[in-house]
Amino acid sequence: MNWKNIISGILPFLALLVYSLLFHVNIILALEKINYIVILSFLSAYFLQMSIISLRDKYMVDISYKSAFKARLLGNASSLLIPGWAGQELARAAIYNLEKKNLIESLSLSIAEASFDVISGAILFIIILPIKFYYIEFLYVLVALGNIVGWSIGIAYVYSTAGRHVETEKRLMKLIGMEKYYFLLLQGKDSIRNSIGNKRFIMYMALSFLGYLVLSAGLYPLIPNYFYDIVVTMAYFAATLFPIPGASGVSELALAIVLPSSYVFDIIILEYVSYALGFIFLREISFSELKKDIDKIKKDGELYKRADS
Repeated sequence: MNWKNIISGILPFLALLVYSLLFHVNIILALEKINYIVILSFLSAYFLQMSIISLRDKYMVDISYKSAFKARLLGNASSLLIPGWAGQELARAAIYNLEKKNLIESLSLSIAEASFDVISGAILFIIILPIKFYYIEFLYVLVALGNIVGWSIGIAYVYSTAGRHVETEKRLMKLIGMEKYYFLLLQGKDSIRNSIGNKRFIMYMALSFLGYLVLSAGLYPLIPNYFYDIVVTMAYFAATLFPIPGASGVSELALAIVLPSSYVFDIIILEYVSYALGFIFLREISFSELKKDIDKIKKDGELYKRADS
């Protein structure tokens, strides 16, 4: 029994319960607002968003649409257990690996996908969120800005240095005792550069923005104001940028800026349920195959070291 996973799984619901107690949310009355129309609308919008983003992922990774869709759902589910975006990227790479993709290529392209998810979402959050001069709100804005700058610099660096050795990189790898794996960094950067071009970049960003706008429409039966629905959706997104399983605590605070407490409870529940649906694909991950690939990477690293010496 993995107690870390159990605690991570309980944490989001525990944070929601604490929020409900602190803000005197009548859970029964809050749940009554989540009727079958609200549930159907939200889940339909969620799956439509996943369908749109999976189309982008299919072209980025050059895999089947079915695998891209599974990877997207499982990746979102993993974020309930693993902090931040790290779990999502690893989960997607594990699904891509089932199509006999190179593990390093799969993980590199999964990280590249995350850059589009984060940059487009953070930009939309900053554009749409009405600034009310709440100090807590500025914290989310700063985190969003930091992610835009950080991911943009990272992708630009990878794109500009792909295909060539960089002495500083080699020194850093040597400093942390991983110089024999430098070829993996080169391989990963090449994969990302080959996947992203000027025209493709615009298309990938457009699909990313469209996905968030479609997801926002799913809230309309609960909150019949589409502009406000976008604000709510992107406020929740901003909370997911914090490295906490299920954005526990920070998601409630982010939504509390723009919503009454009972609606915060409803939306968090809808988000958790939709994300958790991705766990149905967990059994499709072949951990034995992943281990073989990791062992091969280690072996290649040793061979590389001997060839370089």
